[in-house]
Amino acid sequence: MKVAIHQPEHFPYLGFFEKMKYADLFIILDDVQYTKNNWHNRNKFLNKNNVEEFFSIQVEKGATKKLIKDVNVVNGPWRRKIITKLQQNFNINTSNIYSYSKLIDINMASIMWAREKLNIDKPLILSSDLFIKTKSTQRLVDICNKVGATEYVSGQGGKNYLDESLFKCKITYFDYKTPNYYSIIQNI
Repeated sequence: MKVAIHQPEHFPYLGFFEKMKYADLFIILDDVQYTKNNWHNRNKFLNKNNVEEFFSIQVEKGATKKLIKDVNVVNGPWRRKIITKLQQNFNINTSNIYSYSKLIDINMASIMWAREKLNIDKPLILSSDLFIKTKSTQRLVDICNKVGATEYVSGQGGKNYLDESLFKCKITYFDYKTPNYYSIIQNI
């Protein structure tokens, strides 16, 4: 069984979904540290004027001291602004995606929305449901072992940090193939 593991980004890039489609089981790594200035709470799109525009979820102070699954979002105008931007640029209503008070719930709603639009129905689970407490490569190894992986599908960046000697299964470094993210995402 091919297993891919990825942190829950906000409206992830298409490589995330290509890897999901390639894998037999996709695991959302939700019980790791939230990182500021990452893609956990923000992303960008190409607006109607062909200009890249960021959209960000405002998270609570001290979020960097929490696991992704535990980060709360703050109340404020950011919700309305994002919903309006996406409605104006793509003619889609995302109010249901932004109705949650936890970052993980918003990100999972964005992931599930895109999965549906891309017709991806692969099994998906949260790493927090596996109750694994190890760190770094050992954590990925333990997740793979727990779910019976015969192949771990990593992103190309894994070449820089994985200790391959710890894995009992084959490791594949997935190569993202979609050349133009924006041309595809605008057609979803």
